[in-house]
Amino acid sequence: MNLKRRMIAALVAFGVVLAGGLTLTGVAAATNESATIGLKMSPLQGPLYKEAPRPVNWQVQSTISTPDPTIQPLKRSDLTLPDGSLSFNPDPDMPVCPDSAVNESSVSVEVPDIIAACPDSIIGNGLATFALAQQTSLGRDGVMIVFNGGFQKSGPLKGRPRIKVYAYSYDTQVGVYTEAALSKQGDLNFFIPQLTADSSVTSLSLNIPGEPIDIFIASKNETVTLPAGQDPDYAQATCSSGSWAYGADFELGDRDTIGNPTSPTTFLSEFAVEPCVGLAGKAKFAGPKAKGAKKTKRGKKTRYKVKVKNVGTATVKNAKVLASGKGVKGKKKASIGNLSPGQSKTVKLKLKFTKQGKIKTKFKADAKKTKTRTSVKRIEVR
Repeated sequence: MNLKRRMIAALVAFGVVLAGGLTLTGVAAATNESATIGLKMSPLQGPLYKEAPRPVNWQVQSTISTPDPTIQPLKRSDLTLPDGSLSFNPDPDMPVCPDSAVNESSVSVEVPDIIAACPDSIIGNGLATFALAQQTSLGRDGVMIVFNGGFQKSGPLKGRPRIKVYAYSYDTQVGVYTEAALSKQGDLNFFIPQLTADSSVTSLSLNIPGEPIDIFIASKNETVTLPAGQDPDYAQATCSSGSWAYGADFELGDRDTIGNPTSPTTFLSEFAVEPCVGLAGKAKFAGPKAKGAKKTKRGKKTRYKVKVKNVGTATVKNAKVLASGKGVKGKKKASIGNLSPGQSKTVKLKLKFTKQGKIKTKFKADAKKTKTRTSVKRIEVR
């Protein structure tokens, strides 16, 4: 169960999309059941890069099938994504859907009402098919809404982005709630609550941010609209090595009406590798921004903090900050080191001025294969 690192678990009930516009598909089989998953991650705008994360439409499709008339319910669904290739990035300005509004007790709330509970916290949607009473011939359609759950508050995944998923079956008038936090290694682990009569999730498609979906509900003779996610930057991806490796495990098994197991557990596993294309990108400085005294005395050592950021799509290597100007002495150079895309660092310079007047002091960010950037600070020296 290893693929460079343990690829534990899953997806048949909740999924994921990966970058590059490619569909990743694999099949895993047990004695009777078989499971198929597909991952897709398409950039919302422009290309993918080897280092710089770019917003993607993150999707997953999964299906459980069996030659028998019954199917074991899904109990746990875990997914291991390519290490470090996918990240969740909650917008700090987007409201978090609180546990008081959507939680494990939300089992009979229809979709318009669950949307109304957290209308400004939606990050995606999806569709699902349920097998009533484990009968494969009794599949029913369901719908899903994905909410921004903020960050995990406790446990080994404390501080990691959390998603909340609510699925509802109009035919059974029953819903299920689950949640998961994305680890730094790319693991998502879902516990799947049971439906009426221990029914099964047999297929699903989950989308972040996705697009609006109109679903006609025959039993109600009305159309329900599933809104798309409101944060296009929530899922971001890179393609660093030219391929993505991923793995999934499925845990199936009957349970009684209160959730206790009543049959042996069945495990389905699958691993796959899919090519992707990531551009090398180009490093680019923003800044430097210098903070410090606007006035000083001649000959006095004066400290300045200089912040430099890489706003490009490749790593800045061996960067440094230099100060210059007429009569500018002291510690005029500081090493920054490497800056990955989006990263910023602050260094300190101790300057001494040998001339009086308003000294035009230049602060320059410099590195090989990266265009230098300069800012000017006029310092009054008495």
